[in-house]
Amino acid sequence: MSRLFCRLPYLATAVLVGMLPAHYASAQPSVSAQLARDAQDGPRALLDGLDQLLATTPQLASTPSSAAALARAAAMPVPDFVGANLPIYQEISDKIVAAAPPEQRAAVRQAISIEIAAFIATDIRIMPAPPPSTFGNVPEQAPQAGERGYQVGSFTVYPQIQAGMFYDSNIYATRTATVSDGVGSISPSIAIRSNWDHNALYAEAGTDLTGYLHHGNENTADWHTKVQGRIDVNPTTRIILGGIALKEHEDRSSPDAVEGLTPTRYWELNGYAGVIHRIGVYNLRLGGAIERITYANVMGQNGEINNQDRNHNRYTAGISVSNNANIAFRPFFEGLADIRRYDHTPDDFVIEPATTGYYRNSNGYRVSVGSRFRITPAFVGEASVGVMGRYYADPRFKPVTTPAADANLRWNATEGTTAVLFLDRSIEETTLPGSPAYIYTIVGGRVEQTLLPKLTGIARLAFARSNFCQSTRWDNEADMSIGVRYYFTDYTYVGTDYRYTQRVSGDPTVNFNRHEVFVVLGSAF
Repeated sequence: MSRLFCRLPYLATAVLVGMLPAHYASAQPSVSAQLARDAQDGPRALLDGLDQLLATTPQLASTPSSAAALARAAAMPVPDFVGANLPIYQEISDKIVAAAPPEQRAAVRQAISIEIAAFIATDIRIMPAPPPSTFGNVPEQAPQAGERGYQVGSFTVYPQIQAGMFYDSNIYATRTATVSDGVGSISPSIAIRSNWDHNALYAEAGTDLTGYLHHGNENTADWHTKVQGRIDVNPTTRIILGGIALKEHEDRSSPDAVEGLTPTRYWELNGYAGVIHRIGVYNLRLGGAIERITYANVMGQNGEINNQDRNHNRYTAGISVSNNANIAFRPFFEGLADIRRYDHTPDDFVIEPATTGYYRNSNGYRVSVGSRFRITPAFVGEASVGVMGRYYADPRFKPVTTPAADANLRWNATEGTTAVLFLDRSIEETTLPGSPAYIYTIVGGRVEQTLLPKLTGIARLAFARSNFCQSTRWDNEADMSIGVRYYFTDYTYVGTDYRYTQRVSGDPTVNFNRHEVFVVLGSAF
């Protein structure tokens, strides 16, 4: 359930504006093709290619519309890079703004900020993946790219803060006896990126502090940190190393939430490494990760609730091969192996003394084929289909095999209108007695419309289905919201949102609906 709520802000996209003037329009395909070819040699080659274009054709940055189109062409290959991509977007913006005529730089900066924000908001590798059971905080604003930040030696530092207040009509996500409250939230963060010619280092840290007006037991203090490095071994080989540490809490709407007097806290440690190697027109990626998740016990109405049997390690390894010969259609194959091992086996679910809990250790896989594509300069995306499955240690759990699918489409419909559509299917862990997992399918989208030069309207809609294996339970979920954002400057905004969420389940005791109204203020420095 909660994945539906937490994913939307990260899949959000900003409004795309600007096209090349008529006498540059015919040149845009060759510019895009050149930058895409440069990007095959890595981030530094892409940025060096952008420098060459600006040196030989300064007109590309002479107006806001032409600069925005150049930014779009340069940013388009960036999501293919594995790693922290925000520094690359920052450098693209900085280079184009610096090449613009002095009298046009303010307008060019604003046009580029809006343009590149579309890529930043849909590039999910920029920040830690949203935790699978967190919803309560203020909606996220995508990181902004531009000339802000502070130079400290060979690094640039980017502080940012977001604060807000919201009303929640059903803070415990219950079917009856709903409880409402007012909530305040503040989320400061800081990011640091290197400015080296070769290799790269990126780090970020942030916290989300949430306080309830009348129900202080629901207050939370979450945080996350991330460090990631890229080693440019040679023009065809790069190594990625990184780690994530975070503390979060389970939202009351999670299918696995327990009825504690306070929200369940959990910690995640994640270390990962990968190699990217280019062989002709093919890109080969190999990688692996180790993840550790631990849960805290919470007090309930009848004493302490044990969550220790949910603690587990997850080991993943994967391979991806893509063909980049044609920038308009780049097919790929991906394979992933996934091993999950719990600290306590069996878990502590016991119906009667003669029975035992469940052995939830499992091995899984996911195999997909798909393509990244650009049908037109305004319509780009990625889609894949395949099969995924899991096998469980407990003989009472049957193997789970189901189709896999993933899609993310971005359409710049008009000069002031952008739409994003997405689809995802996955196999999720569960603590539901008698069920090994649930198959989660989500489909949705977001539309942003420029209403005034500094005012943007936003509409979001998503539907999700959770099918619990070997159980009669199913959950249908809906998330709908509308809102506006007003930008005082390129980096300071105020916004308001109304959100409605609902769950209808085969188990009517977990049905609920919720109304929320947000007011958000944020700024980057």
